[in-house]
Amino acid sequence: YQVSAENILSQKCRTIVPIGLLYVGQREMAATVPEDGQIQMLGTDDATTCHMVVLRHTGSGAACIAHLDGCGTDNASRKMLSLVSDLSTGNLPGRFELHMYGGFRDPNRTSEELSVKVLTAFNNLPVEIHLQTACISDMNNIKKNGVNHPGVCGVVVTLNSGKIERANFPEHGPDLPLRGARHFTGSEEVMNIYDCKRGLLSIGPFNYSTMDEIDLLCGLPDQFIREHLSTSPEQEPPHFEAAVRAALIQIRDHPEPLKTVFKDGRPRLYRLESSGSWSQVEEG
Repeated sequence: YQVSAENILSQKCRTIVPIGLLYVGQREMAATVPEDGQIQMLGTDDATTCHMVVLRHTGSGAACIAHLDGCGTDNASRKMLSLVSDLSTGNLPGRFELHMYGGFRDPNRTSEELSVKVLTAFNNLPVEIHLQTACISDMNNIKKNGVNHPGVCGVVVTLNSGKIERANFPEHGPDLPLRGARHFTGSEEVMNIYDCKRGLLSIGPFNYSTMDEIDLLCGLPDQFIREHLSTSPEQEPPHFEAAVRAALIQIRDHPEPLKTVFKDGRPRLYRLESSGSWSQVEEG
């Protein structure tokens, strides 16, 4: 694992254009197959202490990616296995392979605790899971100006080949403030955001509770947001503050999302266009 981690850390980080890409954020997952007519790649990034996990079946090529932060880990591992199993039809020979990335040598050992939690969750599943990659915590640690940082902060899996590479993503898809709002209000579920059978990105429906002094929180300076709303302030990407503020404004402006965001309790559905943009579609 140490050797493979060093090989991954030596890779050049690819910038992925959104054409054919399904991006998942924190506490999200998505699964599909190489035969998917729209999605050719699954990816996630902006992971510091968080872990990015890919579960893939070698026979069918079905893959699921998740961005885990320690909440809902056991349920997430079971759901990932269920999704990949359901997509691996036809009794094709093969095995379930697990690839883990993320974390670093942080002072609070948050990364190490999450590594153990994720490994334990997958080890407890009722089928044999083969750990192929563990570029996590100490093995994902690099130094920048004498400060520990995660080496791999984003990954992309290409469905046809199963190849996993270091990556970053300029585009993260629709409804980002809405998706981010769940992190701040106690919702621990790692949500599946893709309906593979219909080829639709599916957001919600879900509820979140509002927060005390939400107006004050929305106006916090960048430095306060970085220092107090992150597990690893020095390692967060430059857009961290903007993303947090957008999520807080979402909570302020839509304190009851089941009434004002999810019409009639229905999910917000999107289809990926050939241009790489997502267009909203009505359920029906």
